[in-house]
Amino acid sequence: MRKKHGDIFTIQAAGKFVTILLDPHSYDVVLWEPRSKLDFNQYARLLMDRMFDVKLPDYDPNEEKTMLRMTLQNQNLSSLTKAMSFNLWNILLSDPSRTSLHWKEDGLFHLCYSTMLRAGYLTLYGNEGKDYEDVSGQAKDRANSLEIYNEFYKLDQLLMKAARSILSAGEKKTFDSIKRDLWKLLSVKRLDCRANRSVWLDSYKQHLVDLGVDEEMQTKAMLLQLWSTQSNAGPAVFWLLFFLLKHPSAMAAVEGEMQTIFGSRKQTIGQVHGISQEKLDNTPIFNSVLNETLRLTAAPFISREVLQDMLLTLPDCREYHLRKGDRLCLFPYVSPQMDPEIYEEPEKFKYNRFLNADCTEKTDFYKGGRKLKYYTMPWGAGINVCIGKFHAVNSIKLCVFLLLRYFDLELKHPDTKIPGFDKERYGFGMLQPETDVVVRYKLKDQ
Repeated sequence: MRKKHGDIFTIQAAGKFVTILLDPHSYDVVLWEPRSKLDFNQYARLLMDRMFDVKLPDYDPNEEKTMLRMTLQNQNLSSLTKAMSFNLWNILLSDPSRTSLHWKEDGLFHLCYSTMLRAGYLTLYGNEGKDYEDVSGQAKDRANSLEIYNEFYKLDQLLMKAARSILSAGEKKTFDSIKRDLWKLLSVKRLDCRANRSVWLDSYKQHLVDLGVDEEMQTKAMLLQLWSTQSNAGPAVFWLLFFLLKHPSAMAAVEGEMQTIFGSRKQTIGQVHGISQEKLDNTPIFNSVLNETLRLTAAPFISREVLQDMLLTLPDCREYHLRKGDRLCLFPYVSPQMDPEIYEEPEKFKYNRFLNADCTEKTDFYKGGRKLKYYTMPWGAGINVCIGKFHAVNSIKLCVFLLLRYFDLELKHPDTKIPGFDKERYGFGMLQPETDVVVRYKLKDQ
């Protein structure tokens, strides 16, 4: 479509006219247009209802983000990072089934998605007991988080169809049954009894109370937030580890950096959980690997509903008429992320693509001879930028660090090809593989 029609064109999809804009130099025009003309709220409310049966009175996503932003940053970020490190340690290194010196096989996607969702859930929604190092509490957390993950994964297989309203009658029945099971597990009464709840959780619940939402709808909103906060980090860890396993030079560079930053593998549990934000930030090679991974595998749509007939004026003075009731959509995965004018061989993984020669972050990328403000957009942009980015990045680093530091990990079949993408996932954040990749892992000899 882009080759034929250029970087802005209109299509008809599901009876609705959608204008697609693929020029990253023009994205700010859309991102900062007043909400009286271009609005995200209507589409957000539609998806919340279709996917999770959530209806919130006077719901304003931007107001909600503003209110919750500080619960995921600054001092709260430090608390979340410490909690995430404890919970990852519990899932990965306190589970007898995983800490064998003998080789064990698993799907890499299953390993990464289950680990990140379980630890992320415990970090935000709380633990069975207050003491992270209590053996009995750890076992209960592993059992509870595994139950949550197993049910959530079944739901996740149907969510994209639910978002597009294409579930069959049988699938709809199954989908509703799984949601009911998850609502029981995530009921606000049950969550109120958990220890170590995050400031984010308590603030979000109070926000719902302030909106006048009853307990039943609060519980449904907790499932919505589990998906919103936990559905992307696991797939990101999967793709990052898969690329490292397929590119030995990248793996060696990351492991060398981790050795420099984090020191000996024989650290105590207290030293691991005491990793400072300064150390987590001082990983330019890993940051480049993560940026490259997300460039290749993050594919969210940035959508706006057109609320009034309007003229969209692009920076190059081109003008386009948009009709009230239509939709405007940016798809950064096509451009800038996979644009051959911006990135040489954009389909290939290059771990140092976002590194300068002096190992500082590379931010100078060009299109049409002009430097780009938006050269990759996995976290969104403008008022819709992900408020949990810093927590997500810390969590991804901690998970990869623990897996590579304490486990021998390898592809069962070294010649495994990069799996195709599940095309249903385009538009909803991180892409997932069509098929899993079998790996072998065992605890390293200390």
